[in-house]
Amino acid sequence: MVTIKSRPRRRIGAVIAGFLAATAVAGAASAQPAQLPALPPASLPPASPPAPIPPLMAPANMPNFEGTWKLATPTKTLKPASGQVPFTAEGRKQYEENKRLKAKGALDDYDITLSRCNNPGVPRLMLTPSRFKIWQRFGVLTFDFEWNRALRQINAGTMQPKDDPIGRRLAPSMTGTSVGHWEGDTLVAQTTNLSDRTLLDDLLPHTVDIKVTERFRLIDADTLEERITIDDPAYFTQPWETVLIFKRQQPVLFREDICLDRREAGQPAFPQ
Repeated sequence: MVTIKSRPRRRIGAVIAGFLAATAVAGAASAQPAQLPALPPASLPPASPPAPIPPLMAPANMPNFEGTWKLATPTKTLKPASGQVPFTAEGRKQYEENKRLKAKGALDDYDITLSRCNNPGVPRLMLTPSRFKIWQRFGVLTFDFEWNRALRQINAGTMQPKDDPIGRRLAPSMTGTSVGHWEGDTLVAQTTNLSDRTLLDDLLPHTVDIKVTERFRLIDADTLEERITIDDPAYFTQPWETVLIFKRQQPVLFREDICLDRREAGQPAFPQ
């Protein structure tokens, strides 16, 4: 019987192990990032002071409209201070047509707030007998309504209409674009770019060229006055004014008041 020695196998194994170890060392060395020559220090211009931040709020002594408010005397109709709405012939024609459609029950042909729960627009949204809150932050006044949780905003900061990208819409919107400024203790807001699918109240029509100017001021701590001027030459022979009064309410949580739920329950879509 011939005995085969295993020494050559041990030698081969040692050779292979040495080769693998050398390969691993070489691989680790090649994995190290190449050292780049140091760059000279950058020569930067001296830092300039930051540009002043434009004021986003009105002066410190401006009135604070924040709080919960409600229309003092509920109404569906805007009542001109002069007593009569100064219709043009075209404005009168459209008004009479709206009356005819209302009597017919054709809501979708003249009042898509009642038929589709669309935002009623400005100033009709202010006629809701439900409560609303005003938030006054960073030059923007936000009106948060209990009805349908509708919102509107008035930009009373530094942005002017010509600088406002929102104002350059492709089409008018239901709430338009409202930009305001302060005149003493009065916030003056002008709303333009309103869709003519909205109404001024429950019947009064307007065109897309309308300008609605609102002047808000506190008569006392618990009374907010809104003077509204309607300027729409196609439908009214002259600008006309109406006044709304709001009373401060207790700051309680709003209940859920959804327009579609109102319709399903057989209630008016917009509070009366």
